[in-house]
Amino acid sequence: MKSTVKSKIIVGVAAVTLLTGLTYFTTAYPSGVAPAYAAQEDARNSISVSGQGEIKITPDVAYISLGVVTKADTANEAQAKNAESFQKLTSMLFDTYKLDQKDVKTSSFQVQPVYNYTDKEPVITGYSASQTVQVTYRDIDKIGTFLDAASGAGANQINGIQFDTEKRQDYEIQAIDSAMKNAEVKAKAIAKTAGKELKGIMNVAEGGTSGWPVVRQYSPMMMKADMASSAAGTSISPGELTITTSVTVQYEF
Repeated sequence: MKSTVKSKIIVGVAAVTLLTGLTYFTTAYPSGVAPAYAAQEDARNSISVSGQGEIKITPDVAYISLGVVTKADTANEAQAKNAESFQKLTSMLFDTYKLDQKDVKTSSFQVQPVYNYTDKEPVITGYSASQTVQVTYRDIDKIGTFLDAASGAGANQINGIQFDTEKRQDYEIQAIDSAMKNAEVKAKAIAKTAGKELKGIMNVAEGGTSGWPVVRQYSPMMMKADMASSAAGTSISPGELTITTSVTVQYEF
């Protein structure tokens, strides 16, 4: 008798447990489909493709490093000579070319001894003073003439030219638009082959945008060569900037 009662209790508990589980499943998933099955269904009715976008543009700004280096027997003399030469350069930048103050930024200034290392112990033979500014210049077509004028005004160090764009965000958006169109073309081709039609976008992930500035080296030796050449003046080609991006798009069939 006791055994029969015990069996009934066990069966009752099992029934309640099963009923509770079914009630939870029905409440959590009214459609009767668990997340794992839903994910599998999404996978069967979707496709993921990658798209690439590329924009080629002409640079609209140049960042130029101009420097004046002077030497003398003493630090004071080297610094005084540097200040005199640099004044001519700033006059050329602000008076002749009418550059804005914000477009000329001092990047370095230093006065240091010059050593002779031929003897056993280094010997100071004089001092050098140098001052460098970074110039933002936007008249790209006339940059060669600008460099000639800077050299004539006392700039004896031009440490490279970096061509870039001040409209980078606008061009990045264009590259993204191109990448999205590229992804759509691929998705439609795959859907057509599979005998289906695209219904819409389920998810998009951007892979990042890149577009390095174009750098042109311009050494003191090149400056001397330009000055010794014909009167045609310095010729600098800015080249092209390439801005690229990629996206991954998931489409619903």
